Amino acid sequence: MDVVSRARTARVRALVVPVVMSVGLWVVAGSLALSVVAWPVLLVPVGLAAVVWVAGVGERWVAASVLLARKPRLHQRHTLAPVAQVLLDCRAGVPGLVLLVGHGGHVGVSAVGSRTVVVTRGLVDAVASGRLGPVTAAALVGHELGVVRAGLTRRQVALTVFLAPWSVWLVVVLGLWEAAATILPRRLMVACLVINGGVGLWLGVTVHPAHHAGVLFVSLVLWAWWAFTSWGRARTDVGDAYLVQVGLAAAYADWLIANCGDDHSRDRAVTLKHPHVEGNSPTGPVAPSRDVRTPVAR
Repeated sequence: MDVVSRARTARVRALVVPVVMSVGLWVVAGSLALSVVAWPVLLVPVGLAAVVWVAGVGERWVAASVLLARKPRLHQRHTLAPVAQVLLDCRAGVPGLVLLVGHGGHVGVSAVGSRTVVVTRGLVDAVASGRLGPVTAAALVGHELGVVRAGLTRRQVALTVFLAPWSVWLVVVLGLWEAAATILPRRLMVACLVINGGVGLWLGVTVHPAHHAGVLFVSLVLWAWWAFTSWGRARTDVGDAYLVQVGLAAAYADWLIANCGDDHSRDRAVTLKHPHVEGNSPTGPVAPSRDVRTPVAR
């Protein structure tokens, strides 16, 4: 199984819990809405959503609402022009690519849908100040483009809308988790979660089967954590393989060495710089390159 196939399998695993939870929450929300208004009224927002989708503005709507992304200003277009030229020279891109600029002082790149890529303001400022060269910036964008070409974008329009209940619930839970992490060590919190599952299993066997609900909850949490972690690594492998294909792997490896000090990132850097050494291959084929014009913004 090649790297793209493994990533797609990991994506299916990661979406099991979010999809099940979102379906349940949408059913509850729909039932409440129907009890307040007549069902024909609900066709209005559905119709508007369909028109927006067909008109092709859904990706920009998601980028603007989720990532606060906007069309680059003139000075940002000027700064990103050398980056776009590197992507052109390497034939790295997707048809009709739209490059937007979002908020955030860090250096980051995120894709929305099948042709919209959002770079942070921090990345643009780093390129403008010379702290980040055009080739390195192109490698960062190219890594995300490899994921887009494989059809593994995190924020696909339809999926983002459908999983909105899950996203809201996840933000609340992660907020509570981070708040608790300021008081307790994270490992202790994970250990308590596992112990709680074990106690629930014992009580379900010795006292009442209803206690197995706690075991199910803990199992779902651990499954979701493992599935999302494996999907993230699989997406990383897809992007790495694409950088090797288009010739931007060395620049990305240098960026990893300079900015990420963990062992996993350093292993990735070695793999990117020496992909043909036995055991170092980023694995499997990626979608073939196309000679695509890559505009900075539409």
